[in-house]
Amino acid sequence: MEKDEQSFTSVQPDLFQQLADHEPEYLAANAPDLDIEQEFMGAIKYALRTAKKRGLSRERIVDRMNLCLPEELYITKRQLDAWCAESKEYHHFPAIYLSAFIWATGGIISPLEILSRALGLHLLDEHEQLAAQLGQSMLTKVQASNTEKRIKKQFGFN
Repeated sequence: MEKDEQSFTSVQPDLFQQLADHEPEYLAANAPDLDIEQEFMGAIKYALRTAKKRGLSRERIVDRMNLCLPEELYITKRQLDAWCAESKEYHHFPAIYLSAFIWATGGIISPLEILSRALGLHLLDEHEQLAAQLGQSMLTKVQASNTEKRIKKQFGFN
């Protein structure tokens, strides 16, 4: 029995190996363009400007962020300024702070929208989510009604 199994496997190409051999080509051909640095930083700066119009200074935003961050992640205004300054060598906004930043700026989700859109995803706010649930509920009712009509027709009810 072992001999048959060995001859079978030696004749057949290894499907998983073939997939692994072609994976880099497949991934490269299907990789999305995720160069979103300019858009993302624009959204961060937009959130800061909008928050400022609402009376939230950068100092206040940092204070609010620190309210919901663990102590080891506390930030300073200087760090926030450095993340947003193009002149700084390390001016990238760390993702670990994004949810606190969005909350601290009053729920301005434009940075998160940039990230999700780059991946082909869409965010729904509470109103949009309720509308989607309503639509799904209406669709379910229509489908149930159609099923009921079909069954009644099979029984000969008009």
